[in-house]
Amino acid sequence: MIAIDTVPVDEIRRELGFQEPIAFAAEWRTRPLTDWVIDADDVILRYLFRNFRPGRHLEFGTWQGDGVLRCVEECDATVWTMNVLEGESRSDGEWAYAVEADRADDHASTRWSESLATHDGLWVRTDAYGQIGRKYLEAGWGKRVCQVYCDSRDWDTGHYPPGFFDSAFVDGGHSYDIVANDTKRAIELVRAGGLIMWHDFCPLDDVTAACESTRDVVSYITAAREELLPYVDKLFWIEPSWLLVAVRGQRVAA
Repeated sequence: MIAIDTVPVDEIRRELGFQEPIAFAAEWRTRPLTDWVIDADDVILRYLFRNFRPGRHLEFGTWQGDGVLRCVEECDATVWTMNVLEGESRSDGEWAYAVEADRADDHASTRWSESLATHDGLWVRTDAYGQIGRKYLEAGWGKRVCQVYCDSRDWDTGHYPPGFFDSAFVDGGHSYDIVANDTKRAIELVRAGGLIMWHDFCPLDDVTAACESTRDVVSYITAAREELLPYVDKLFWIEPSWLLVAVRGQRVAA
């Protein structure tokens, strides 16, 4: 395990000065972190949004829009969310997010998505083209969302002053260089006292050994920890979760 502060899930309230205690089900408290699911982190993220209540939130990694829904359903924020148009690929070149067409939530949108016919049938890429943000659009939240279609490394931030955002969620590309890029942009653009959250962070060796999506996130935070600390007042892993949280400090990003 790397040297990152750990905050038990029940102590988030004290750590961040919230009044509301978190309701975290017993099933999540005993679930192995090698077999973790986003449903558990969803509870924590909704709790953070509901109590911190950002006005402007930045999200790296839209996928089908679940992250946007967590935010807009819990507070009044406007969300800027970013996804590469053609979707994310794994280190082996395979699609990171795909589902068999007969298991997709809405096949009507398949024609606007990248698909692949294999001997097993038709597969739909769920984080590309018309699938991007589909859930928040169908729920009618598009009026509070600025959808950005680009690689975050190419994103022009020139029109966003430092400290423009109240919070940021880093959950886009999971390769080392993209995590580094998105973290640095979050540090630059989130105001003092704001929240920065990373998904797919779990500092346990058995988790990084078993779960590819966590490896470069943990590797980057491990390598950059001393570089990040001057810019944050707090930096902690929530246990149990796959979430890392920072409170942005006063220091201006270089």
